[in-house]
Amino acid sequence: MGIPVMKKEQLEQAVRFLKESARPLEKTMYAFEFEGGPAEDVIRELSAYRNADGGFGNALEPDLRAAASSALATTVALQNLLYLKAGPESLLVQGAIQYLIAAYNTSQKAGWDIVPPEVDTAPRAPWWNYNAGHNGWGNPAIEIVGCFYRYSELVPAGLLDELTQHAITYINETSLRKDFHELLCCLRFAELVPRAVLSKVRPALDEMVENCVTTSPGEWNGYCLTPIQVAESPSSIYYSQLSESAKLYLGHLLTKQQADGAWSPPWSWGQYEDVWPQAQQEWKGVLTLEALRRLRAYGIVSS
Repeated sequence: MGIPVMKKEQLEQAVRFLKESARPLEKTMYAFEFEGGPAEDVIRELSAYRNADGGFGNALEPDLRAAASSALATTVALQNLLYLKAGPESLLVQGAIQYLIAAYNTSQKAGWDIVPPEVDTAPRAPWWNYNAGHNGWGNPAIEIVGCFYRYSELVPAGLLDELTQHAITYINETSLRKDFHELLCCLRFAELVPRAVLSKVRPALDEMVENCVTTSPGEWNGYCLTPIQVAESPSSIYYSQLSESAKLYLGHLLTKQQADGAWSPPWSWGQYEDVWPQAQQEWKGVLTLEALRRLRAYGIVSS
């Protein structure tokens, strides 16, 4: 099957939405990635979500509106910083890593609370209610360990060694390998760790991909892990496995663009109905930027 084609008007509508209706963060990130805009503009907008403890909150993840820092929002910030190719000299990187080190629960290697108790004081999606019993090793700890490798200059060597061994053990022996949010964290881990570490978990990751990716077009209108979230480009390590379903999904993605040029989240909160429209609008910017990234990676949109 060939690669689908995006009409010029569709691209123009998407860009117009990002420039006129997205959050300043996604607007400046689009300018950086597609128009050669300055990274400093993105840093400025990302800084608005940062707290004094170095962590991030303040609705950076639109479904989580609490001001307090969280491991979840801080990993989202680091994803943005990695897009910018920010190095360990970045003050935002330093603060984020220091926050995560301080927030690590050393009790029985419990990992991180994905969200703090303060989330229950603010509007949120119901899946972000605080859960004191949450074992964060699959999500977000695996991704955090990957970030610690990328910024290893900022992480005590002993801690990194300990976390690496625990991550390998978790993936190979504890994980049920059926949670796609966990898989996304594992894939980010895989992008950042040395090959010697990746080789120890690759068979388990292959099994997770087989279990978690939705390849049936009839299920793509719901909330699921899509082929292009795993095979993000033809250079992905999983492209050969998912190439046909990825091409099919790209065609589906083009049909889901809305009249305003954006892509909208296929979920809702079912609560806080006065706040959800704002979160939904913010998600539209996030998802539209991500759609253009994937379309560009597959040669459907040019830089």
